[in-house]
Amino acid sequence: MTIYFSTNKIPALQVFSLHQRQAILALAQAKLSPPEKFILNMIKLSLLIPPFFFIANLQGFALAASVVIVLIAYFLLLRPIMLFFTQKHLDNAVAQYQKSEL
Repeated sequence: MTIYFSTNKIPALQVFSLHQRQAILALAQAKLSPPEKFILNMIKLSLLIPPFFFIANLQGFALAASVVIVLIAYFLLLRPIMLFFTQKHLDNAVAQYQKSEL
């Protein structure tokens, strides 16, 4: 499977607008199995805990800059991981979305 950084790069979602892609991704995320959700949440925790232990010891401008850097890195790393997990459910989510549009 290919790793995508943006939803408009996924072939199954290219014909949809941003709002529609977000709705389809929400449907695909709802179809994740409990083990997949657990693994995804553990990945989130493993990405968040170490930087916040580091940030807890900072003060002033270094604290603000570190928080911004951690948040940007979190979203840059988590988005492709979340898209990777939801790829196998996208076809069903697109069909469900198109059915609900009618």
